[in-house]
Amino acid sequence: MNPEFRRALDRGLRRVPGMDSATRLLAARLETVRALLARRLDENPLPVPDAVTPSEIPSVAELGPGDRVLAELDQDGFAFAIHPADVAFFNRRSEKMPRLRYRLHIVLHRGYVCVRKRFIGQPRNAPLDAHLFALLGLFFYNEAAALLRLRDLPSVPRVRGIQLTTRTLFLDYVRGRTLQHLVAERGEKVLDIDLAPLGQLFDPDRDRREIEAFAQGGGGAYSGRLEEIVRAMNARGVAPLDVKLGNVLVGEKTGALYWVDFERAALEGTPRYRERLTEHHGLVNRWFGLSLSGDGGA
Repeated sequence: MNPEFRRALDRGLRRVPGMDSATRLLAARLETVRALLARRLDENPLPVPDAVTPSEIPSVAELGPGDRVLAELDQDGFAFAIHPADVAFFNRRSEKMPRLRYRLHIVLHRGYVCVRKRFIGQPRNAPLDAHLFALLGLFFYNEAAALLRLRDLPSVPRVRGIQLTTRTLFLDYVRGRTLQHLVAERGEKVLDIDLAPLGQLFDPDRDRREIEAFAQGGGGAYSGRLEEIVRAMNARGVAPLDVKLGNVLVGEKTGALYWVDFERAALEGTPRYRERLTEHHGLVNRWFGLSLSGDGGA
Protein backbone atom coordinates (compact mmCIF):
# COMPACT_ATOMS: atom_id res chain seq x y z
CA MET A 1 0.00 0.00 0.00
CA ASN A 2 1.24 3.47 -0.86
CA PRO A 3 2.64 5.07 2.36
CA GLU A 4 0.82 8.35 1.77
CA PHE A 5 -2.45 6.53 1.21
CA ARG A 6 -1.84 4.42 4.33
CA ARG A 7 -1.27 7.51 6.47
CA ALA A 8 -4.37 9.17 5.05
CA LEU A 9 -6.38 6.02 5.73
CA ASP A 10 -5.10 5.88 9.31
CA ARG A 11 -6.07 9.51 9.88
CA GLY A 12 -9.51 8.85 8.48
CA LEU A 13 -10.06 5.77 10.62
CA ARG A 14 -9.11 7.70 13.75
CA ARG A 15 -12.10 9.94 13.20
CA VAL A 16 -14.50 6.99 13.34
CA PRO A 17 -15.76 6.64 16.94
CA GLY A 18 -14.43 3.47 18.55
CA MET A 19 -12.37 2.43 15.53
CA ASP A 20 -9.06 2.79 17.36
CA SER A 21 -10.17 0.50 20.20
CA ALA A 22 -11.79 -1.94 17.79
CA THR A 23 -8.56 -2.23 15.81
CA ARG A 24 -6.54 -2.82 18.97
CA LEU A 25 -9.04 -5.47 20.08
CA LEU A 26 -8.79 -7.34 16.79
CA ALA A 27 -4.99 -7.20 16.77
CA ALA A 28 -4.63 -8.39 20.38
CA ARG A 29 -7.21 -11.13 19.89
CA LEU A 30 -5.52 -12.39 16.73
CA GLU A 31 -2.11 -12.41 18.43
CA THR A 32 -3.46 -14.30 21.44
CA VAL A 33 -5.34 -16.91 19.42
CA ARG A 34 -2.34 -17.51 17.17
CA ALA A 35 -0.13 -18.05 20.22
CA LEU A 36 -2.58 -20.55 21.68
CA LEU A 37 -2.86 -22.41 18.38
CA ALA A 38 0.94 -22.56 18.29
CA ARG A 39 0.77 -24.05 21.82
CA ARG A 40 2.97 -21.32 23.27
CA LEU A 41 1.75 -22.11 26.78
CA ASP A 42 3.19 -25.62 26.45
CA GLU A 43 6.68 -24.12 26.63
CA ASN A 44 6.24 -23.99 30.41
CA PRO A 45 9.14 -21.76 31.56
CA LEU A 46 10.38 -21.90 35.13
CA PRO A 47 8.55 -19.64 37.61
CA VAL A 48 10.11 -16.30 38.51
CA PRO A 49 12.30 -16.47 41.66
CA ASP A 50 9.67 -15.03 44.02
CA ALA A 51 6.80 -17.20 42.79
CA VAL A 52 5.12 -19.20 45.55
CA THR A 53 5.16 -23.00 45.22
CA PRO A 54 2.37 -25.35 46.39
CA SER A 55 4.59 -26.79 49.12
CA GLU A 56 4.67 -23.37 50.81
CA ILE A 57 0.89 -23.29 51.26
CA PRO A 58 -0.01 -24.70 54.72
CA SER A 59 -3.36 -26.22 53.67
CA VAL A 60 -1.72 -28.28 50.92
CA ALA A 61 -0.40 -30.66 53.59
CA GLU A 62 -4.02 -31.40 54.55
CA LEU A 63 -5.93 -31.06 51.28
CA GLY A 64 -3.28 -31.84 48.68
CA PRO A 65 -2.15 -29.82 45.62
CA GLY A 66 -5.31 -30.20 43.52
CA ASP A 67 -6.86 -27.20 41.79
CA ARG A 68 -8.83 -24.93 44.15
CA VAL A 69 -9.16 -21.35 45.35
CA LEU A 70 -6.71 -20.39 48.10
CA ALA A 71 -7.39 -16.71 48.71
CA GLU A 72 -9.07 -13.59 47.39
CA LEU A 73 -7.21 -10.38 46.52
CA ASP A 74 -8.93 -7.14 47.48
CA GLN A 75 -8.85 -3.70 45.85
CA ASP A 76 -5.57 -2.78 47.55
CA GLY A 77 -3.88 -6.04 46.58
CA PHE A 78 -4.08 -7.72 49.99
CA ALA A 79 -4.85 -11.44 50.20
CA PHE A 80 -7.54 -13.08 52.34
CA ALA A 81 -7.28 -16.84 52.79
CA ILE A 82 -10.15 -19.26 52.26
CA HIS A 83 -8.84 -22.09 54.47
CA PRO A 84 -8.14 -21.30 58.16
CA ALA A 85 -4.74 -22.98 57.94
CA ASP A 86 -3.65 -20.42 55.33
CA VAL A 87 -4.66 -17.26 57.20
CA ALA A 88 -1.24 -16.68 58.75
CA PHE A 89 0.43 -17.17 55.37
CA PHE A 90 -1.79 -14.89 53.27
CA ASN A 91 -3.54 -12.33 55.48
CA ARG A 92 -1.65 -9.12 56.21
CA ARG A 93 -4.58 -7.02 57.36
CA SER A 94 -7.99 -7.75 58.84
CA GLU A 95 -10.30 -5.54 56.77
CA LYS A 96 -11.07 -6.27 53.13
CA MET A 97 -11.62 -3.51 50.56
CA PRO A 98 -14.08 -4.78 47.91
CA ARG A 99 -12.78 -4.71 44.35
CA LEU A 100 -14.24 -2.15 41.97
CA ARG A 101 -13.85 -4.35 38.90
CA TYR A 102 -12.68 -7.80 37.87
CA ARG A 103 -12.14 -10.65 40.28
CA LEU A 104 -8.70 -11.69 41.50
CA HIS A 105 -8.07 -14.92 43.38
CA ILE A 106 -5.00 -16.90 44.32
CA VAL A 107 -5.54 -20.47 43.18
CA LEU A 108 -3.84 -23.79 42.70
CA HIS A 109 -3.80 -24.35 38.94
CA ARG A 110 -2.21 -27.39 37.33
CA GLY A 111 0.57 -27.65 39.88
CA TYR A 112 1.27 -23.92 40.18
CA VAL A 113 0.18 -21.25 42.64
CA CYS A 114 -1.39 -18.62 40.42
CA VAL A 115 -3.27 -15.37 40.46
CA ARG A 116 -6.52 -15.96 38.59
CA LYS A 117 -7.75 -12.78 36.94
CA ARG A 118 -11.27 -12.86 35.56
CA PHE A 119 -12.20 -9.94 33.35
CA ILE A 120 -15.76 -9.40 34.47
CA GLY A 121 -17.31 -6.18 35.68
CA GLN A 122 -16.56 -2.48 35.34
CA PRO A 123 -17.30 0.31 37.83
CA ARG A 124 -20.78 1.75 37.35
CA ASN A 125 -19.35 5.18 36.68
CA ALA A 126 -17.07 3.90 33.90
CA PRO A 127 -17.72 5.38 30.43
CA LEU A 128 -20.10 3.50 28.14
CA ASP A 129 -17.31 2.63 25.71
CA ALA A 130 -15.31 1.06 28.56
CA HIS A 131 -18.27 -1.20 29.36
CA LEU A 132 -18.67 -2.07 25.69
CA PHE A 133 -15.05 -2.94 25.00
CA ALA A 134 -14.76 -4.81 28.30
CA LEU A 135 -17.72 -6.88 27.15
CA LEU A 136 -16.00 -7.52 23.82
CA GLY A 137 -12.79 -8.54 25.58
CA LEU A 138 -10.41 -5.69 24.74
CA PHE A 139 -8.70 -5.58 28.14
CA PHE A 140 -8.52 -9.37 28.45
CA TYR A 141 -6.96 -9.90 25.03
CA ASN A 142 -4.67 -6.91 25.44
CA GLU A 143 -3.22 -8.25 28.69
CA ALA A 144 -2.98 -11.78 27.32
CA ALA A 145 -1.03 -10.60 24.27
CA ALA A 146 1.27 -8.46 26.43
CA LEU A 147 1.99 -11.30 28.85
CA LEU A 148 2.80 -13.66 26.00
CA ARG A 149 5.32 -11.14 24.63
CA LEU A 150 6.87 -10.73 28.08
CA ARG A 151 6.88 -14.37 29.12
CA ASP A 152 10.67 -14.67 29.08
CA LEU A 153 11.29 -11.61 31.27
CA PRO A 154 12.36 -12.30 34.88
CA SER A 155 10.51 -9.15 35.98
CA VAL A 156 7.01 -10.23 34.86
CA PRO A 157 5.08 -13.15 36.42
CA ARG A 158 4.69 -16.00 33.92
CA VAL A 159 1.31 -16.50 32.32
CA ARG A 160 0.28 -20.13 32.91
CA GLY A 161 -3.19 -20.26 31.44
CA ILE A 162 -5.48 -18.31 29.11
CA GLN A 163 -9.15 -19.27 29.00
CA LEU A 164 -10.91 -17.55 26.13
CA THR A 165 -14.46 -18.61 26.98
CA THR A 166 -14.34 -17.27 30.55
CA ARG A 167 -11.91 -14.39 29.85
CA THR A 168 -9.56 -15.63 32.54
CA LEU A 169 -5.79 -15.42 32.95
CA PHE A 170 -3.59 -17.47 35.29
CA LEU A 171 -0.24 -15.94 36.35
CA ASP A 172 2.45 -17.05 38.77
CA TYR A 173 1.63 -15.70 42.23
CA VAL A 174 4.50 -13.56 43.46
CA ARG A 175 4.48 -13.03 47.20
CA GLY A 176 5.59 -9.57 48.21
CA ARG A 177 4.52 -5.98 48.70
CA THR A 178 3.79 -3.34 46.11
CA LEU A 179 5.64 -0.05 46.13
CA GLN A 180 2.34 1.47 47.23
CA HIS A 181 2.21 -0.90 50.21
CA LEU A 182 5.70 0.21 51.24
CA VAL A 183 4.63 3.86 51.14
CA ALA A 184 1.54 3.03 53.22
CA GLU A 185 3.67 1.24 55.81
CA ARG A 186 5.39 4.56 56.50
CA GLY A 187 2.05 6.01 57.59
CA GLU A 188 1.02 7.68 54.32
CA LYS A 189 -2.67 7.43 53.42
CA VAL A 190 -2.40 6.10 49.88
CA LEU A 191 -4.48 2.92 49.97
CA ASP A 192 -8.10 2.84 48.83
CA ILE A 193 -9.25 1.56 52.21
CA ASP A 194 -7.79 4.69 53.86
CA LEU A 195 -8.97 7.18 51.25
CA ALA A 196 -12.54 5.93 50.78
CA PRO A 197 -13.78 7.15 54.22
CA LEU A 198 -12.20 10.55 53.49
CA GLY A 199 -13.99 10.88 50.16
CA GLN A 200 -10.62 10.97 48.37
CA LEU A 201 -10.87 7.74 46.39
CA PHE A 202 -11.20 9.65 43.11
CA ASP A 203 -9.40 12.82 44.21
CA PRO A 204 -7.51 14.19 41.17
CA ASP A 205 -4.70 15.26 43.51
CA ARG A 206 -4.24 11.75 44.83
CA ASP A 207 -1.53 10.71 42.36
CA ARG A 208 0.57 13.79 43.10
CA ARG A 209 0.56 13.10 46.83
CA GLU A 210 1.46 9.45 46.26
CA ILE A 211 4.31 10.32 43.89
CA GLU A 212 5.73 12.84 46.35
CA ALA A 213 5.49 10.39 49.25
CA PHE A 214 7.31 7.74 47.22
CA ALA A 215 10.09 10.12 46.20
CA GLN A 216 10.54 11.51 49.71
CA GLY A 217 10.63 8.00 51.15
CA GLY A 218 13.62 6.87 49.12
CA GLY A 219 11.89 5.83 45.92
CA GLY A 220 14.96 6.83 43.94
CA ALA A 221 16.67 3.66 45.17
CA TYR A 222 14.48 1.67 42.76
CA SER A 223 15.20 3.82 39.70
CA GLY A 224 17.91 1.68 38.14
CA ARG A 225 15.95 -1.55 38.36
CA LEU A 226 12.74 0.10 37.18
CA GLU A 227 14.51 1.51 34.14
CA GLU A 228 15.83 -1.95 33.25
CA ILE A 229 12.31 -3.38 33.44
CA VAL A 230 10.78 -0.59 31.37
CA ARG A 231 13.44 -0.85 28.67
CA ALA A 232 13.04 -4.63 28.51
CA MET A 233 9.26 -4.33 28.14
CA ASN A 234 9.58 -1.65 25.47
CA ALA A 235 12.09 -3.81 23.58
CA ARG A 236 9.34 -6.43 23.29
CA GLY A 237 6.81 -3.91 22.05
CA VAL A 238 4.90 -3.42 25.31
CA ALA A 239 4.34 0.00 26.89
CA PRO A 240 2.14 -0.09 30.03
CA LEU A 241 -0.12 2.94 30.36
CA ASP A 242 -1.50 2.11 33.81
CA VAL A 243 1.68 3.24 35.55
CA LYS A 244 1.43 3.43 39.33
CA LEU A 245 3.09 2.22 42.52
CA GLY A 246 0.48 -0.48 43.00
CA ASN A 247 1.57 -2.23 39.80
CA VAL A 248 5.16 -2.85 40.90
CA LEU A 249 5.80 -5.68 43.35
CA VAL A 250 8.86 -6.17 45.54
CA GLY A 251 9.42 -9.92 45.90
CA GLU A 252 9.56 -11.16 49.47
CA LYS A 253 12.28 -13.75 48.90
CA THR A 254 14.75 -11.85 46.73
CA GLY A 255 13.69 -8.20 46.77
CA ALA A 256 13.43 -8.30 42.97
CA LEU A 257 10.91 -6.02 41.25
CA TYR A 258 7.98 -7.32 39.18
CA TRP A 259 5.65 -5.36 36.92
CA VAL A 260 2.01 -6.45 36.84
CA ASP A 261 -1.19 -5.36 35.07
CA PHE A 262 -1.05 -4.95 31.30
CA GLU A 263 -4.71 -4.65 30.34
CA ARG A 264 -4.18 -1.08 29.12
CA ALA A 265 -0.68 -1.49 27.73
CA ALA A 266 0.12 -0.21 24.25
CA LEU A 267 1.31 -2.97 21.93
CA GLU A 268 3.68 -2.38 19.05
CA GLY A 269 1.92 -3.09 15.78
CA THR A 270 -1.37 -1.54 16.88
CA PRO A 271 -2.63 1.95 15.94
CA ARG A 272 -0.83 4.96 17.41
CA TYR A 273 1.78 2.84 19.18
CA ARG A 274 4.51 5.49 18.90
CA GLU A 275 2.17 8.09 20.33
CA ARG A 276 1.27 5.80 23.21
CA LEU A 277 4.91 4.87 23.76
CA THR A 278 5.64 8.57 24.26
CA GLU A 279 2.73 8.77 26.71
CA HIS A 280 4.13 5.74 28.56
CA HIS A 281 7.55 7.40 28.84
CA GLY A 282 5.90 10.50 30.25
CA LEU A 283 4.12 8.42 32.87
CA VAL A 284 7.24 6.55 34.03
CA ASN A 285 9.01 9.90 34.24
CA ARG A 286 6.22 11.35 36.36
CA TRP A 287 5.95 8.39 38.72
CA PHE A 288 9.55 7.20 38.92
CA GLY A 289 11.67 10.05 37.58
CA LEU A 290 12.93 7.99 34.64
CA SER A 291 13.99 9.90 31.54
CA LEU A 292 13.54 7.72 28.48
CA SER A 293 13.59 8.73 24.86
CA GLY A 294 13.26 7.12 21.48
CA ASP A 295 12.25 3.48 21.80
CA GLY A 296 13.06 3.20 25.49
CA GLY A 297 15.62 0.53 24.79
CA ALA A 298 13.89 -1.16 21.88
